[in-house]
Amino acid sequence: MDTNGTEMVRGEQIVKCFGPLTVLNGVDLSVKRGQVVVIIGPSGSGKTTLLRCLNHLEKIDGGRIYIDGQLLGYRESNGKLVEDREANIARLRAQIGFVFQRFNLFPHKTALENVIEAPMHVLHQSKQEVTERAHVLLGKVGLGDKMNSYPHKLSGGQQQRVAIARALAMNPKLMLFDEATSALDPELVGEVLKVMRQLAEEGMTMVVVTHEMGFARDVADRVIFMDKSVIVEQGTPEQVFEHTENPRTREFLGMIG
Repeated sequence: MDTNGTEMVRGEQIVKCFGPLTVLNGVDLSVKRGQVVVIIGPSGSGKTTLLRCLNHLEKIDGGRIYIDGQLLGYRESNGKLVEDREANIARLRAQIGFVFQRFNLFPHKTALENVIEAPMHVLHQSKQEVTERAHVLLGKVGLGDKMNSYPHKLSGGQQQRVAIARALAMNPKLMLFDEATSALDPELVGEVLKVMRQLAEEGMTMVVVTHEMGFARDVADRVIFMDKSVIVEQGTPEQVFEHTENPRTREFLGMIG
């Protein structure tokens, strides 16, 4: 385990099964503080499940996950792993922002109300404090003029940017993005990727599952290619996209152009 504080995520031999189906089969993962790691691969390769395990939305069946040095979801007792108390899990999960493929906004709340909800009720911060921060964050994602708009009045790209602001309002150590642009019309993809690029430039630690290869090439510090429940290859964007020797990686990249 990383002891000098540079590692934000460490996964050791992660196993996840759904019934007889093994979706993650001994996955090792390391994400250093401030790194952007992009995970690519065909549908069904385990990418989204890995992301959901990183904040305990899915419970792993084997291995260990550490977030900023803390064991996630479990604690050691007499040499065995036992499930951690829900309060401890919630405390650690609150430090991890998650942006879903579907925006998951509260339809009956305005953009501003969506952003202030979690910091008020989870972190117990004052309404004034979180409202001031929400104004800053909505401005940051280009929605300073949409604070009082309800989700149905916003485009898909605008809703996803509200979702990003909502995740940032918790002041997370780590941001997870699960196909954040795949539900959007093509002309709206760029506005969400622009916000993600900005976060990367500001040093946010990010793990991103995406089909946007341009983003992976330009923004990632490391690209991971997954297929059939395992990590097949990983390296810099140049290594993976330009110089891969792996036939499965080459076949996948050839199929997506």
